[in-house]
Amino acid sequence: MIVRDFGNGFTVVDWTQEVNTVPNQWGLLGQLGIFQEESVAEHVVVFEEIIKDGNLIVDRVRGDRSNLNRDGQRKIHSFTVPHFPLEDAIYPQDIQGKRAYGSASEAETLDLVRARKLARIRQNHAWTLEAARAQAIVLGTVYAPNGTVSQDWYQEMTAGARPAATDFLLGTSTTEISTVIEAVLAQIQDNSGSVNYTGVVGLAGTTFFQKLITHPVIKQAYQYYTSTAEPLRRRQSADGSAIGMRRTFEFMGVTFIEMRDSYNGTRLIPASDCYFVPTGTDYFKTYFSPANRFGLVNTQGEQVYVFESMAPNGTEYRIESESNFVNALLKPLLVVKGTTSN
Repeated sequence: MIVRDFGNGFTVVDWTQEVNTVPNQWGLLGQLGIFQEESVAEHVVVFEEIIKDGNLIVDRVRGDRSNLNRDGQRKIHSFTVPHFPLEDAIYPQDIQGKRAYGSASEAETLDLVRARKLARIRQNHAWTLEAARAQAIVLGTVYAPNGTVSQDWYQEMTAGARPAATDFLLGTSTTEISTVIEAVLAQIQDNSGSVNYTGVVGLAGTTFFQKLITHPVIKQAYQYYTSTAEPLRRRQSADGSAIGMRRTFEFMGVTFIEMRDSYNGTRLIPASDCYFVPTGTDYFKTYFSPANRFGLVNTQGEQVYVFESMAPNGTEYRIESESNFVNALLKPLLVVKGTTSN
């Protein structure tokens, strides 16, 4: 299509299809189902921890006093749900005399601007939730960068005790990778107690993942073996999902997934680290609480709320949104950190 040159009013140019530069909307942690989502009706979450310990029964002489049974121990935990508001507005001057995005000649409209802003708002809330889940896994803390809420799950649930990081020594050609992975899985099993899980994923930073798949022991293990993963010959699957568009590698019962995700230049998973997390448990939670509105008091929380209103004098169209969530590690010792020092 031939249109006027926007840089020079006396010339014309050929208008081609627009290029939308939109960052990838990562959502792997949500797609993996590591965090079970639960709605609550209050801005404070309270749950009871029941420690189901027990003792072996010892023998007694018949007629002597029997061994005494005892009940499990209980502890109440309470924590505040952070509040994440985001708002925008549209004014007449945002539309008057403006060309619509992606159009050569059509004028901007309120509906077009509104749809664009709503999509961006939803995207920002999704990114925030993903980054907050990554912080819970990596640091064991609640995402609240302004300090409105301060919560460390290791302090809350284990009195500060953390699993020791496991060094994979991927720069050493003779390292027995399978032995190191078995040690990681043993930590998860030892710390799981009676918790059932369906599998283990290794959320690997870029450096860790590359060193892992090129390690001599790994290459030797797959030298004469054909599998669906084939990490040395096939870069990735391509089913279009957040998982399928990444490099993945299954080994020793662990699904390693390369995490290149970053926001504002900060990687969600440090490049040289890998975090091993069991899937299918009920001990990683995302709690959503209701919006701060009278009409939603004591209702079950949703992921995101959006409220739209036109000013009575017609000078402003306001879009207000909020999400209220907290990612909880109810058994933080199930997360095991792997790293490589060389």
